[in-house]
Amino acid sequence: MDRVRVATLLPGLTGRGVLLADPTDAERVRRTLAGSGFAVAEAGRAAGMREAQAAIARALRLPATAGRNLDALVDSLRDLATWWPDDERVALLWPGADELVDADLPGFLTLTDILRGATDDLWRGGGSGDRQFETVAFVGGHGVRALGEAQA
Repeated sequence: MDRVRVATLLPGLTGRGVLLADPTDAERVRRTLAGSGFAVAEAGRAAGMREAQAAIARALRLPATAGRNLDALVDSLRDLATWWPDDERVALLWPGADELVDADLPGFLTLTDILRGATDDLWRGGGSGDRQFETVAFVGGHGVRALGEAQA
């Protein structure tokens, strides 16, 4: 499997591992990723860190403990191939991430650090069992520009 970075498919997204996108680009992002061979998981909206953690765990089909315990989330993400055996590329879409940014910035940073770490840990060069995993967090404001604006 060749690695295809989400930022290459969607120039203008910012970040690494966890990319930031304007909410107005959600459908474009979803279509582009699905059309490029990514299995797309979408987390529900949540303003609190624990609620966001649980929404991420549900979206990624992780065990219930991953939604309650940060160490379990880290461990479950390392085993993403167990939960997504038929999908070598998995993209997590996180709508309303700005709600968590506004309500609990340290919580947002904790979750994005975990997700970014999973992106780095899951790819070891394309061998059997490797997964390409990236997250697109939709954040309105906070300097995040729409894709059309980023290219202008």
